[in-house]
Amino acid sequence: MTSEVNVMHEFTPSFKNLNFKYPTKEYVHNSTMNMFDYYADKKKKAFFMLDYFSGKIGKDEEMNIMFENGEYATQSQIEERKKQYAKYIEDSNIYKMVISFPEGYLEENVDIKEFEKALAKDIIPMFLKKCGFQDMNKMSYQFSLHTNTDNLHFHLSFAEKEPNYKRFSKDKELHYRFAGELSQEELTFLKNEIQHYIKKEKIYTPLLTKTNEEIENLKKYFNPKDRNFLLNNKEDILLEDKILSLGKLLEEKDLIKSRKIKFNSIKDKEIKQLTKDIKKYLFNSNNNDFKLDYNEFKESLEKINDYFIDISKNNHSKIVDTSLIDRKEKYLDNYILNAIVNHASYRYKNPKITEEEMIQNIVYQNYRRNKNQSRSTILMNCLSSLSNREKFKNRYRINQAVKNINDELEDAEKEFDKLFKSDEKENYL
Repeated sequence: MTSEVNVMHEFTPSFKNLNFKYPTKEYVHNSTMNMFDYYADKKKKAFFMLDYFSGKIGKDEEMNIMFENGEYATQSQIEERKKQYAKYIEDSNIYKMVISFPEGYLEENVDIKEFEKALAKDIIPMFLKKCGFQDMNKMSYQFSLHTNTDNLHFHLSFAEKEPNYKRFSKDKELHYRFAGELSQEELTFLKNEIQHYIKKEKIYTPLLTKTNEEIENLKKYFNPKDRNFLLNNKEDILLEDKILSLGKLLEEKDLIKSRKIKFNSIKDKEIKQLTKDIKKYLFNSNNNDFKLDYNEFKESLEKINDYFIDISKNNHSKIVDTSLIDRKEKYLDNYILNAIVNHASYRYKNPKITEEEMIQNIVYQNYRRNKNQSRSTILMNCLSSLSNREKFKNRYRINQAVKNINDELEDAEKEFDKLFKSDEKENYL
C-alpha cells in the first residue's frame, strides 16, 4: 500500500552541535538563510482562481511562506525572521521537513487554504508537543507549499527560540533539544494527524456526532428526572443496600454537602470501591434498554478505533491513537460515578423507605404478579431468589426484617389480607 502522506526530514545543527556535514558556523548560517529564500520562491507558489478574479496575482506583497499565525508573510517579515534565526542557530538545531502527497490527492480532498491554516494553528503545534517541546510560544516555525512538481509538497522548518525541551519526564529544567534526528514515532504522528484532517469530514465527523448523541442518551439513565433512572429500582434489594450503605459512608466521612460531590475528589478507598461496585452492578443489570444503548455506544467507539487503525496502516505503522476513545469513555464513566455518589447522598438525606419496608414492598409486588400462589410461597420465593444475599454488607438488618415478618405472622397476615381484599375489589370493578 502506497502511503498518502510522505515525510522526509533532515536538520542543520546549531553552532554548539556542529558535525562533519556542517563543519563551520558560516556554512550553517548560509544554509539557514538560503532556506527562507527557497521557501518563499513565488514561482513555486500555488495560485487559486479567487486570486485571479480578484486581481491579486502579481500585485500582493505576500510571499510564498506562512508563519505560526496562519498568514502569509511579507518580504519585510521574512527579512526580520532571518535576523531572528541568525540568533536561534547559535543554540538550536534547525529542523527541516518535506511533506508530500500523491498527484491530485490534496487538491481532490481538501480546501488547500483551510488546510494550511490547520497546519499552522493545530497540526504543527501538536506535532511539536509530540517531539517534546513544551511551550509553543518558545517555538518558531514556517512552511511553504510548492507546486513545481506533479506532487504537491510542503517545506517545513522549525527551531527553539530558547530552551524548550524536557530531557527527562521529571526534569524541572528546560534545555535545547540536542538530537537532530526525529524518531519514526514522531514522524508517524505527524502523518497520522495530516491524514486525519484530510479524511475526517467523510468518515470521522459523522461517527463522532453519533457517539456524542449516544453519550447524551446514556446520561438520561442517570438523570433523576428521567423515567429510566437506573438508580431508582427499589425492587432490587442488592442495589438498594449498596446505595444506602454508600450514603451512610458518605455521611460518616462528612462528604454529604448541599453542593454536588465530585467522585474524583473523594480520597476514601472504601467509598470509591463501593461506588465502582454499584456502577459495575448496574452494567450487569437486566435492563435491556440500557444494555442495548450501551452496546451501541461501544460499537461506535469500535468504529472510531477502526478508523484510526486504517490511518496507521496506511502510514505503515502499528501506533494507533486511542486518545479520543479514552476521553469519551472517561467522560461517561465520570458522569455515572458522580451520579451514583450524589444519588446516594440525596437518598441518605431524604430517606423515603426503610430496608424493612422495602422487603415487605417487594413481597407484595411479587404477590401482585403471582396471585395464584399462597402468601407463604410468595414470601419463600422472594427470599430464596436473593441468590446474592451473602454479598449484603448489612445482611443482619435484612434478615431481621424478614424475621420480623415471620415472628409477627398474624399481624402480617392481617396486613396482607387488606392488600388482597383491595386487589379483589379491583378485579370486581
